[in-house]
Amino acid sequence: MNIKCRQFIENHFSEMVRDLAALVAIPSVKGEPEAGKPFGEGPAAALDAMLALAEKYGFHTKNHEGYVGTIDLDPSLPTTLGILCHLDVVPAGKSGWKSLPYSLFISGGKMYGRGVIDNKGPAIAVLYAMRAIKETGYPITQNVRLIVGTDEENGSSDIAYYKNKEALPPRVFTPDAEYPLINIEKGRIRGEFSTYSGFAVGNRSILSAAGGTVFNAVPESAYAIVCGFDEEELRTASLAFPKLGFEFTKEADGCTKITAKGVSAHASQPERGVNAVTGLCAYLGSLTTDDETARSFSRVSSAFPFGDNNGAGLGVAESDEESGALTAVFSILEYRDGVINGKFDCRFPVSDTAENLRQKYVSCFAKFGIRVTDTQCVEGHKVDADTDFVKTLLHIYGKTASGIAKPIAIGGGTYVHDIEGGVAFGAEFPGEVNNMHGANECFSLASFKKNTCIFTEAIEELCK
Repeated sequence: MNIKCRQFIENHFSEMVRDLAALVAIPSVKGEPEAGKPFGEGPAAALDAMLALAEKYGFHTKNHEGYVGTIDLDPSLPTTLGILCHLDVVPAGKSGWKSLPYSLFISGGKMYGRGVIDNKGPAIAVLYAMRAIKETGYPITQNVRLIVGTDEENGSSDIAYYKNKEALPPRVFTPDAEYPLINIEKGRIRGEFSTYSGFAVGNRSILSAAGGTVFNAVPESAYAIVCGFDEEELRTASLAFPKLGFEFTKEADGCTKITAKGVSAHASQPERGVNAVTGLCAYLGSLTTDDETARSFSRVSSAFPFGDNNGAGLGVAESDEESGALTAVFSILEYRDGVINGKFDCRFPVSDTAENLRQKYVSCFAKFGIRVTDTQCVEGHKVDADTDFVKTLLHIYGKTASGIAKPIAIGGGTYVHDIEGGVAFGAEFPGEVNNMHGANECFSLASFKKNTCIFTEAIEELCK
């Protein structure tokens, strides 16, 4: 990295922190659309603030109808590199913060606040990398464009809008994930299923059940209402599931509410969690009812066995060497009037296609007397690891780490999932815990500065 650029970053680091603080202060959570503000007031305010900041530093900017903003280092040159960041954030939540979520707080060498790592901090780091190049007069022959979006957290319709208007640069990376570099992202199927029509309820029966709130998470809690059972019988049945916590509450009508407690995790890494929904289904299927309710839950449990994260029970398990094994999570349960409705999240290897696997799901569910009622599919994303673009970025990162940096595959999707040739590069370093999407989201000052240096060198190398 150019010595003058490195010294510029050192000299202006306090300004970087100040500018990030101003962005964090804007609660840019998606809201109701308004004229010129497709994702509401918060994201629009963050976009305006970022573009005003870039204009102050002498960059050419453009607001694309409130969806996306672009910041060009030198628009007179051919634009060959795009760096994609987002300014929208997830809600702060109501508890767990040791500081105000929308006020930058520094303690123990770390910055705390919603968006500091996801993704306002990296956006400021890229802006200052561009500023270092510009203000030190480092010679480049190609333009870099910082593209700042406002809807990454809710489906990336911002980038879809931008792509319909303008061609993206031939090389794009996003610092919205982790190092060393992500070049493979699994495909995804989100589906809904249902058992067939209900049946008459007996004296010993399962009356209702529910669990989970979102497609893309291992559910940490689920409950059921049963009648005709004494509490000792129900507690004894729970002993077969030591990984789950159980609570039993007597209802006013003599029924019992059973609550199963597991451990939440992202759907792309279900092995890190304990699925309360599949555990509850297995538990309910083990009971003896005098109607079809227990057998119905047993059938669903056979399709999604407790502890199975790879679709083996259903018969869809697969893997490949590049991207690893398929993951499947039964994430949302709703049971009433004798019908079990469920939602699942599947991340599948890049060697398969969404349509092939969708048909396989339909066929395999049918064997258990279950029908698929809806599916949403996204193909996998893969960029050749041998491209000059990937090798250059890995070489730059490798200077900061011991050993040879190699690209990685993930089950989640990044901001470049639908961008041909796009890769994720940063901003989390291996081993860091930044509480992304959680309370006390943080970004160390050292990592903030190190990212800026890495992005500066990336521009130097790719735009020389």
